Amino acid sequence: MLEELGVEGYIGTPFHKRTAAAVETTCWYVWTPYVVPDIYTDFREELAAMRTAATLNEMSPLSKIRMRGPDAARLANRILTRNAVAQDVGQILYSPWCNEEGKMVADGLVFRFGEEEYVFVAGPQEQWFTMNADGLDVEIEDITPSIGILAVQGPESTNVLERATGQEWSSLGFSRMRKADIGGTSVNVSRQGFTGEVGYELWVSPEGACAMWDALMEAGADYGLRPAGEYAIDIARVEAGLLIIGADYRGAGPDPAPPVGDPTQMREVSPFELRLGRFVDFDKPDFVGRQALLDEQAAGGAPRRMVGLRIDWRAMLEHQLERDEFVEMFPRVHYMPLPVIDSGRRVGYATSVTWGPSVGMLIGLGHIDRESASLGAQHTVLWSAGGQTVEIAAEVVPLPFRPHRRA
Repeated sequence: MLEELGVEGYIGTPFHKRTAAAVETTCWYVWTPYVVPDIYTDFREELAAMRTAATLNEMSPLSKIRMRGPDAARLANRILTRNAVAQDVGQILYSPWCNEEGKMVADGLVFRFGEEEYVFVAGPQEQWFTMNADGLDVEIEDITPSIGILAVQGPESTNVLERATGQEWSSLGFSRMRKADIGGTSVNVSRQGFTGEVGYELWVSPEGACAMWDALMEAGADYGLRPAGEYAIDIARVEAGLLIIGADYRGAGPDPAPPVGDPTQMREVSPFELRLGRFVDFDKPDFVGRQALLDEQAAGGAPRRMVGLRIDWRAMLEHQLERDEFVEMFPRVHYMPLPVIDSGRRVGYATSVTWGPSVGMLIGLGHIDRESASLGAQHTVLWSAGGQTVEIAAEVVPLPFRPHRRA
């Protein structure tokens, strides 16, 4: 089937039979080594359903690394900037992790399934975890192929889940999880998501994946539930001000990382530069990068700050009209960093630039020198158009672009 779709050489997820049947376009997204739908029918309609009803989002390719053993908590606590020892069983932590220089290796979700068992969900990190496990009694294993993940996202997601399970779910706290039965198969349900909306992530065995999909689609028929592809999901996370490695920062670790469009422009960064300082727990006596982060804090903080940028799309249209040409302004999320200029001086760069249909703006995440990062500051973004570089006005605005409703 993958050969027929023109994506031979990649792997279908546990939901592939259902997602392939639902796709009405030829748009697929390579999430190495997997392939998943990029657009089912129309990404604007899929995003609108995510914001007003509910969607099923394929997330199975996310790397899932399990740590278990007597020293699992010690290893997790050594790596994370947050306190993994204090994490409850059944709780999920979002956390960065850093190298000794305080630069982010990656960020992701950490599920605690038992006193001696954690699962990290992020980009591939097995090599980094193994490097830091020296002398510890812990087993590290990539369990990605053994788990399928669907996210149910949107204001109707709780209603969909309640109908599919016959249980009440509104009382499940954000970043908490519990078991359920959906379509006759056991599912681990967590209150999570990457869209800024109320939502859940459902973990299921490959054997039960299609039955769970069918049960959810049936349960969601009265609530406007529909599948949403990666195109819509990616725009949703930018509107929510959420970042990803390889698109918004360079990972500082040894594991394979997503390709960076221009590695000379995208930097390795500390959590403080990415507005993640609240996830650094200096009350912990030790973790990788702690001293470097303390030194950065003592020196006045990160040299740059991540801010929202509202880019003047009308100015781009005017430039095109003047030149009597068309330049694609709103591709899928633009991963090539774009220089940001203030009074002729480069003050940073913009990442994840895209048209945000939910907010009616051309938006991006700005990584701006702190003296130029004040709300309302007026800058320009350098945009390549028709073989020329054009300066387009951009204003520093608050993040997120669209308020979170996920809690």
